[in-house]
Amino acid sequence: MNRLIWAVLLVISVGLASVSADELFDAEEAKQHFNAGLDLYFKKDYQNAIKQFEEAAQSDPENANAYYFMGYAYYKLKDMKKAMEVFDQAYEVDAIYSPLKNAPAEAAPEHRN
Repeated sequence: MNRLIWAVLLVISVGLASVSADELFDAEEAKQHFNAGLDLYFKKDYQNAIKQFEEAAQSDPENANAYYFMGYAYYKLKDMKKAMEVFDQAYEVDAIYSPLKNAPAEAAPEHRN
């Protein structure tokens, strides 16, 4: 019985080991979509830029830049609710995109002792 359990665990672990990070997301594909999104964004084609940024984020869910620029594309389309949702996703992936990081000092909450 012990051998059977070890054999099953071995098969499972070999199966899991064959799934690499490349299969979970493709950084090169994400980069291509992100760059295409940037190109469209700067051409002011915000709808298609969003589609490319979505593809980039789907290919690499840790691509905070894709969420960040997607947020700006929604902002340019005046969809503030969606822009804020996507900016929040960028912040969740990378704290550098904190909404308070670049806020003017007078807008920052006061620190009380």
